[in-house]
Amino acid sequence: MFFVGSIILPGFSQDKPDTQGKSAKVTVLCYHTFLGSGKYPTDFSMAEFREQIETLKNNGFNFISISDFLGGSISGDKNILLTIDDGSESVYRVYNDILKPLDIKPLLAIYPAIIGVKKYALTWEQLKELSDAGCSVASHGFFHEKIDKKLFDLSEQRFMYEIINSKKMLEEKTGRKIEVFSYPFGLKSGETVEALKKNGYKAAFTIDGGICRFPLKNDNTIFDLPRYMITRTTWKSTFDKVFKKTSK
Repeated sequence: MFFVGSIILPGFSQDKPDTQGKSAKVTVLCYHTFLGSGKYPTDFSMAEFREQIETLKNNGFNFISISDFLGGSISGDKNILLTIDDGSESVYRVYNDILKPLDIKPLLAIYPAIIGVKKYALTWEQLKELSDAGCSVASHGFFHEKIDKKLFDLSEQRFMYEIINSKKMLEEKTGRKIEVFSYPFGLKSGETVEALKKNGYKAAFTIDGGICRFPLKNDNTIFDLPRYMITRTTWKSTFDKVFKKTSK
C-alpha cells in the first residue's frame, strides 16, 4: 500500500521483523553492461559475470527479487538483490544465458529515451519479454538527467518529466505498475524524494555503498536505499566487504 505522508509497506514497519522473527540483511548490487569490451569500468564479459554470480552462490548467498525485498519476505544475512541499470541490449543475453537458468530475477532500472532507439539498447519487445519472464522494472528517469535541486531550480517541468513520464511510458510498454526508482548518477534532493512519493513510487535506490538492514528504521530510508555499484576495479573489494559484513 502507498500513502503520501505515511508509507506502509510490508517488511518496512519498524515494529515488524522478518518472517523468522530476526533482523535480516540484503546487499543490493548495481550492474550496467555485459559486453566484454573493456572500454568502460562498469562493463563485464559474460564469463566474468558468471564467475561473480557463482562466487556469491558458492559462498552461500541467496538471490531475492524486488518483490521479496518490498514484501519483507526475507531472513538471514546472505541475501542479494541484483539490479541492472540503463537498459543495455546485453541484459537480454545475460538474463537468458546466465540468470534465467539460476532462477535469478533482477530489477532492471530503465530510462525510456534509449529503448528501441539506440542500437546498444534493448528494444521494447525485449524489455516486455524480460518483464513477462519475471524481471521487475524500475524507472531510471526518462533521459537519465541528474534529478537534483539544480535541475528542479532550472526547470521544474524537466525535473517532473523525468519522474512522471518515465513511469508512464514504462507502465504502458510493459503493462505493469512501476513503483521503484533508481536515481541517475545516484543524485537526489528533498524535491526528488517528495516528487517520487507524490507520484506513486514506493522505494528508490542510490549508489551509496551499504547493506539494507531489516526492518528499516523509518519511512525516509525507503527512498534512500544503498547499493554497491560494481565496476572492474571495485568488484573484488566490494565482494570482500559483503563477505566480511555478512559473516559476523
